[in-house]
Parts: sequence; C-alpha cells; structure tokens
Amino acid sequence: MPAAVADEGVVLRRRNYQEADRILVILTRDHGKVSCLARGVRRPRARNAAGLDLLGRAQLLLIPGRSLYVLAQARPVGAAGRGDDPVRLACAALFAEAADGLLEEGHPDPTLFELVGEHAERLLDIRRPPRPELVLALFRLAAEVGYLPALDRCMGCDKPLENRSGSFVPELGGVVQPPCPVPGGVSCEAATIRVLRALARGDYELGRRLRWGPQLLPETEAVLVAHLRHRLDRRLRAADVLAQLVEAGAGG
Repeated sequence: MPAAVADEGVVLRRRNYQEADRILVILTRDHGKVSCLARGVRRPRARNAAGLDLLGRAQLLLIPGRSLYVLAQARPVGAAGRGDDPVRLACAALFAEAADGLLEEGHPDPTLFELVGEHAERLLDIRRPPRPELVLALFRLAAEVGYLPALDRCMGCDKPLENRSGSFVPELGGVVQPPCPVPGGVSCEAATIRVLRALARGDYELGRRLRWGPQLLPETEAVLVAHLRHRLDRRLRAADVLAQLVEAGAGG
C-alpha cells in the first residue's frame, strides 16, 4: 500500500458516492487541487466527517490511489460554525464553485491556498455580511489567477474610462461607455465602475469599509459573476441559487 501523505486542505466540491461515501475535490497546500474518496462519511457520527463541509478546512491524511486519493483521516482546522443563513451558504458555494473551475488539478500554490482559506473563513463567519465578502473573494481569486476584467479603457473606443455609467460586456472583457454602442452586458453606475477599478488596484480594504448600497452591491456582484461565467464558459449554478434567494428576500 502506498504511504499516506499529510496535507492541509479546503473542500471545493462534494459528490455523494455509493451508499455512505463521498468524492471530494479539495484544494491542498502541498499537492494543489486533488480528488479524494472519503469512505463512510455520510454515516451518522462518521469519524472523518468533521471539517469536510463545503469550504471546510482540515488537516488531512491521504493515501495515494490510482485515480484519486483515499481519505484516511481528517481533523478540522479553525472555527466550525457557519450558521444556517441560506444566502451565506449560497455565497460560500459560489466561491467554492468558482475556485474549483479556475484552478487546475495538481499545481500546488501556497499563496492561492492561503487566499482561498482566508476567504472561506470570512465567508462562513456569521459576524460578516456574506455578499460583500463574496465580491472581495471572487475579485481577489480572479486577480490571483490572472483573470481580471479590463477596467482602465472603454472596450469600444479604447479611450480612458470616465467618471460616468457604462456597461460591462463579458464577451469584450471590460466596460463600454456611451457614445460607443453597447452590445448588451451588465449595466454599471459610475460608482460601481469606481469601486471595480479600486479593487483592480488592490485596494481591498476599501471594499471592507464601503457602505454597500442597494445598487452598488448587486451591480458589482453581477459583473463578477458574468465575467467568471464567460471565462469558465459555463453557468455557475450557485450564482443562480443566490439570485433566487436574494430575489425572494432571504437572509444575508
């Protein structure tokens, strides 16, 4: 039997398998993104279930297998409380889905691991509003993997963006401002464009100090979701769930 390896990981995806097992996709510190078979974790009082919720962080003992690792042991790291707010859980699921889509198997990157771990903890912290935390988490993740939208110049005429409204066009990867014709996209007020540009400069503390108003937050969130959907060339299912919850006036 191959020797077990110790690592720390954050759970990005879970899928039920057979009667009591799960297949997990985990971002680890030393081995990058890996797939793992967790046997028996769906049984009541399963010994290895702690720390294996979505975005849960755990110290892991993994046995290398043919196509995936087998979980031998898991011990949770950090606070386990995540509450039952459906909006918070949808935000966590969206961040996990985006990270899973943007990161390749293998390719360990300690900086990315810490970024994902930090934002996982912040998203699940019931003291923090989840949707602003989601915006910052998605923006930092996109920046770290080199997928930032273009936020300096109009994508229609290549002139510097002005302090006025426009539209983010995913197919163009940036903002178009009138009088250039706008081929669809996400409408953005001037304040939304200013915030996006500040985040692109790395001013994430601004995002935490902001009073996210009823227009600024949904527009910024919509830009990032549209951008990542286009980059990944697929729908983000958790984004659809989050939109339905927000429309229904759920918590968060």
